[in-house]
Amino acid sequence: MNNNDNKKSAKLWTHQLFKQTCTSKTALNSKTYFAHRYHEDDAGLAKIPFSAFFSDGGEYQDNLKADTANSLAFVEHGSVLSEGNLDADEFAQSKSKNGSLASVNGFDMASSVAESTQFTVLNCYDETSDTKTFRLGRLDGQVFDYLPGQYITLSVVISGQEHKRSYSLASTSSHPGILEITVKKSPNGVVSNWLNDHLKVGDTLNVKGPYGKFSCAKRNPPKILFLAAGSGIVPIMSMLRWLADTEAQVDVTLLLSFQTFYDIIYCQELNLIAAHHKNIKLFITLTKEPSVLNQWTGLLGRINEKMLNALVSDLPERAVYLCGPDAFMEDCKYYLQKLKLPAEHLFCESFTVNSPQVIEQTKDQASAQTSIIGRPSRSTTGSYRIRFAKSGKTIVADGSVSLLELAEKSGVSIDHECRAGNCGECMVKCLKGSVEMTEQAEIANFDRKKGWVYACCAYPSSNAVLDV
Repeated sequence: MNNNDNKKSAKLWTHQLFKQTCTSKTALNSKTYFAHRYHEDDAGLAKIPFSAFFSDGGEYQDNLKADTANSLAFVEHGSVLSEGNLDADEFAQSKSKNGSLASVNGFDMASSVAESTQFTVLNCYDETSDTKTFRLGRLDGQVFDYLPGQYITLSVVISGQEHKRSYSLASTSSHPGILEITVKKSPNGVVSNWLNDHLKVGDTLNVKGPYGKFSCAKRNPPKILFLAAGSGIVPIMSMLRWLADTEAQVDVTLLLSFQTFYDIIYCQELNLIAAHHKNIKLFITLTKEPSVLNQWTGLLGRINEKMLNALVSDLPERAVYLCGPDAFMEDCKYYLQKLKLPAEHLFCESFTVNSPQVIEQTKDQASAQTSIIGRPSRSTTGSYRIRFAKSGKTIVADGSVSLLELAEKSGVSIDHECRAGNCGECMVKCLKGSVEMTEQAEIANFDRKKGWVYACCAYPSSNAVLDV
């Protein structure tokens, strides 16, 4: 290949790069810009470092040929994918259960793909009085590839017992050697409180992931509205940092809600990003009035229809990314619907985790009280017999407890990680009967039609037999 060929290939790749990030090709050369190329490929691609998405001319052509060849993997048993059949994402997710395809457009679908990796704590610092950010580095020096907005699952041992918790990544994938999680203390947060109180620089953590589809990187919408309350800002911050790092020409509006000025997570950085990027507008509202009103010149009150309508006049044209407590999200969904936001423009990340029931003993009462941590209560719907076919065990259920919890009560092991319907680790097959899955379950229609369910978000609605 001569020099002219090299120049042509480089020009082609530059065009592809900036086309995907919506970035102008006239950007300054003094900065480094990052973008994903999303592969529909085999398990090996799940381990590709972020930097490998940048290719020189020859490598780009090789990757293009490989991508074309890999697209043939979406044809199996003589069936061609089409609108009348199933889409590639759904097919890939079903195949990933067997390890044939590991990732779809950068989203890891198979539980077998996500391997546990050790990270060390490089730094930790306070964001607010009850919230810390932990900066993590991979011990083996390998790149941890993920999309902005995704999350990881940590495994920690506290008082001799292993606990697994999922945390959104706050860092940007344009710095793939570093992960950041921001953890807020909670009255019932065993792991969150332990991390804030005990985790220190030099400690190691087992990390599994990444998981989740809550990311703007795949879609590249021209206009975005980020809506968040409290620690719901964390995955939003990951996407915001990524958009800022890539200098993506996306019209971004942030509307964030916190209780007080002192509860604003990333306060200084948010203002700095907004000041340095004309395409990013920042609005913060406080739900508790400051003790001295002249100390706060921003918005006051909860996010409502009037506030949204006044600040985001072109709302129906935007992709909306919503994250925060369930009550906040339900209110926002209602307001967005009234303001005519198309349903397909709304993307949500729920903090609700389908946690097992925890028995707590209060100081003032002799009897134990049952409280459900992080899981919305469900009404009983009947009396059903749930049989675990491979284990040979049967349990009676009333429809208010998830299949995962029923399995745990029966001593039946079902792999799980997030308990939030995102990672797919607990996917099992319902051989007979019917179950209902909550909206949290990010399961492909293809798998759903075949009888697969996410056990953490599935509740029996009849007698059922599970293939586990």
